[in-house]
Amino acid sequence: MEQGTGKEREACFDQAAALLPGELGVAALRLPERTRERAEELRLRVGQPMEVLLPEGEQPVPGGPAEVTAGMLEQVLEVATQASVHTALEQVRAGYFTVRGGHRIGLCGTAVLREGKIHTLRQLSSLSIRIAHSVPGVGRTLLPALRTACGIRDTLILSPPGGGKTTLLRDLICGLSDGVAGPALR
Repeated sequence: MEQGTGKEREACFDQAAALLPGELGVAALRLPERTRERAEELRLRVGQPMEVLLPEGEQPVPGGPAEVTAGMLEQVLEVATQASVHTALEQVRAGYFTVRGGHRIGLCGTAVLREGKIHTLRQLSSLSIRIAHSVPGVGRTLLPALRTACGIRDTLILSPPGGGKTTLLRDLICGLSDGVAGPALR
């Protein structure tokens, strides 16, 4: 399966890195081209250096600050939500939210509960930016099995984190709207 060109993946990385403030963003964009093409996540933990997740594991991002601060995490949220954290609050309650380009920001901090439900997060301790990328055609072989005479079958997609659920779902939606293996659907 084709996972997009290296340049396309690098462009996705650069878009995700644009969410990082100041020297964090500069350091991420200075990573070698091959690293940016292969990056899956950018990980920020208070008190530790920023790391990039590659298929073979995590590695520190050189040239950035020695330690990520809580203020830096708050700056990422400000940029990612376009200074409207309250508008993303419903997604934040789930522990992550999706930003332009399909990148997802996972959050870890102290939850404030109201009536047994997460009301908000305080004292962020870490966040990760999962870098979105497309895998064109990944769902094409599955589409004929999902189609019925009346539309599509109810389907549950399961896999561990990072297994490609969202990537598969997006490609399935594209295939259905393009009319792959049957009439185009909305």
